Amino acid sequence: MTADNASSTNPPFRFKSSRVSLNELMLLEYDAERLRSELGRHAARLPSLFRQMPVVINLEQLPAEQPLPPLSDLLAICRESALNPIGLKGNSRYDAELCSSLGLADFGQGGRGEQLRDPEPVVEPEPVAAVTEQAAEPTVKAESRTRILTAPVRSGQQVYVQGGDLIVLSSVGAGAEVLADGNIHIYGPLRGRAMAGVNGNTDARIFCQSLEAELISIAGYFKASEDLQSDHWQKPAQAWLCGTRLDTAAL
Repeated sequence: MTADNASSTNPPFRFKSSRVSLNELMLLEYDAERLRSELGRHAARLPSLFRQMPVVINLEQLPAEQPLPPLSDLLAICRESALNPIGLKGNSRYDAELCSSLGLADFGQGGRGEQLRDPEPVVEPEPVAAVTEQAAEPTVKAESRTRILTAPVRSGQQVYVQGGDLIVLSSVGAGAEVLADGNIHIYGPLRGRAMAGVNGNTDARIFCQSLEAELISIAGYFKASEDLQSDHWQKPAQAWLCGTRLDTAAL
């Protein structure tokens, strides 16, 4: 077989679809010095989390009357804190060629102008008179995606449940990571990282018998251990999203 034939039958690469959770840096206002100071403070508290963490810079929440920050300055501030900006969201007012020249991906042109529009009216679907057993079968299968673990999730292990909930009947150790598209229930201490709603489900919740987490996240919004050490620390607790704020409460 010639080299040309070998190269045609054995390509040097493959594409694989994967689910990667990306954090967003949502700018609520822009003051260069304050942003630099606050990011530096967080980076000092959470060096392992910030070190080369890929982030999408989200500009959708910036006030419409506020000028967009100089893009090169914004990237420099992020990189000073060891963040790795990989793209922009809500960047319709930036020049596309400038973004491309800086190696930034475009994660959507939604953003500030569209937030001022009135929401589209919700059209209720027509009621369905009857559901056949054949039509109901996929629903039963979807509900069965919940995964139950009886053994502890130990340091270095990662468990992900796609399309369902994760139930851990033991503990999640420091350095371990549990992820689910739905809810996460932990019937023991949560000392590692727990990420619920990783597919964007903002209704997902996290429940644990002892909140000692390194980090918890719901639909990409997260809190680290320093932000969790409140009245619910080392006690039975739940976490959920209230808008864009991640709240905790006693169980």
